[in-house]
Amino acid sequence: MRSPRGGGRAHEHVDLIPGIPDDVAVDCLARVPHASHRALRRVCRGWRSAAAAPAFAAARAAAGANEDLVYMLQFGNPSAAADADDGGPKDCGAPPSAPAYGVAVYNVTTGEWLRERGAPPVLPVFAQCAAVGTRVAVLGGWDPRTFEPVADVHVLDAAKGAWRRAAPMRSARSFFACAEAGGKIYVAGGHDKHKNALKTAEAYDAVADAWDPLPDMSEERDECDGMATVAGDRFLAVSGYRTARQGGFERDAEWFDPAAREWRRLERVRAPPSAAHVVVRGRVWCIEGNAVMEWISPRRGWREVGPYPPGLKAGTARAVCVGGGEKVVVTGALDGEGGGGGRHALWVFEVKTKNWTLVRPPPEFAGFVFSVASVRI
Repeated sequence: MRSPRGGGRAHEHVDLIPGIPDDVAVDCLARVPHASHRALRRVCRGWRSAAAAPAFAAARAAAGANEDLVYMLQFGNPSAAADADDGGPKDCGAPPSAPAYGVAVYNVTTGEWLRERGAPPVLPVFAQCAAVGTRVAVLGGWDPRTFEPVADVHVLDAAKGAWRRAAPMRSARSFFACAEAGGKIYVAGGHDKHKNALKTAEAYDAVADAWDPLPDMSEERDECDGMATVAGDRFLAVSGYRTARQGGFERDAEWFDPAAREWRRLERVRAPPSAAHVVVRGRVWCIEGNAVMEWISPRRGWREVGPYPPGLKAGTARAVCVGGGEKVVVTGALDGEGGGGGRHALWVFEVKTKNWTLVRPPPEFAGFVFSVASVRI
């Protein structure tokens, strides 16, 4: 149709798929697997706009086409080149000089593995990652040349496949607590370039690309764990140790009350120092040397809720909840295969049946995972 002002250029509507109403076309496009979304967006402007619209995400959910992706900050496996065969999964275009520490992705829905293209070419070592919505933030860590903590933040919009450099943290830090809670990404504790444990904290708004400085915690907490619990709206910094007590992990935690803007303590939360923590449907779980445990209260402590992942080497686990609490994904070393320098694998726990499935990755994805996050696309 023509512009109503006259004299202007004619504007014609172009069907997303010729001969098909646009709402039906969106329903068709929404069923395209996530691995092909980059190619989908390159077809034409109409498809790119449709894929970016809220209706596209709603159509994927309605069609049952959503996919659960686990993003892993992972060290490269030195033996991968020797172990890989010609028919195995490839690096999705990554050059031979790809960094040893990068972003790997496991598609829990399809079982596919890939290397995230477009990630920063030099990723800080021991960076943390956390997800809010379909955005995955990579935060802090060590500069791989100076081995000093950085304040860098990079954000991937997993729905669009686009990376951007985001506003840096107010403090450079490494080995800190990090998690999404109430739509924001919280960081707390860790250590500075002098290896001093920190008690500072801040919260990131991924939409506004802005940091909110928070009050200090009551204690320094280096190598603390971060998680969200109580309906997902509160952030916890669990355990950690003070500068003067290197490796002396505390058994308490602090949670941030956003309404009062102050920290509150929880006693007896810490499981063994080697445990991996994860929040499942508002409950704090830990994966430790004998079982999967759930924290009940300071008075009642922990209770067993499931078996330990078969073949997981104690002290090497990282865990993340996927599918809205339907599954827990754990990464770690295979027991008896060289510990931290050997092959690592992935375990998927079905919360309903309490059964574990061992997933052995291709050799190029069998390195140590430092941090994990999950999104549903």
